[in-house]
Amino acid sequence: MSDATVRDANNLEGQKQDVTKSNNPTEGKTYTQEEFDKTLQSEADKRVTEALKTAKEKWQEEFEANLKKEKSEAARLAKLSAEERAQEEFKKEKEKLDSDRMQFERERLELQVRKDLREQGVAESFAPFLMGEDAENSLKNINSFKASWDKVLEMAVKEQLKGAPPKAGTSGGVKNVWETVSEKYK
Repeated sequence: MSDATVRDANNLEGQKQDVTKSNNPTEGKTYTQEEFDKTLQSEADKRVTEALKTAKEKWQEEFEANLKKEKSEAARLAKLSAEERAQEEFKKEKEKLDSDRMQFERERLELQVRKDLREQGVAESFAPFLMGEDAENSLKNINSFKASWDKVLEMAVKEQLKGAPPKAGTSGGVKNVWETVSEKYK
């Protein structure tokens, strides 16, 4: 062997040793199913614990903010006279009632729109898109949508049914039926 070849071989051996030394000792380790399951469960538990901790901290912050807001509102109301306090409470109750009524009306309108769509043979999933401010506007939306939908559907069906029309007459190689029959019995 030449001197250069020996140096290259020694250099290669040194590189192999460096690579095996630098590898993580657990990388090449083989785990049993039980060890793998334990490790996996441990990692899952860690992640769930972190997620719960984050959620708890967020809830705690929201709770404290709401508590602070309620305390400041109570302090503000305490400074008001009995009549002013009653007016404030009445105003809050009225706002809540109006909000609940609006939500109820919206849900009722959505049910009516779904019923109208069902009657007209249109999928109910279009209801959120066709709802108007009131039942009259919603019905107008449904009717215009239905007309457009039917037109587009008709065009799509016609497009699908398009094709080459059948050829008139017989093909060039086929004789007339009477000629074929007459030739057979000659």
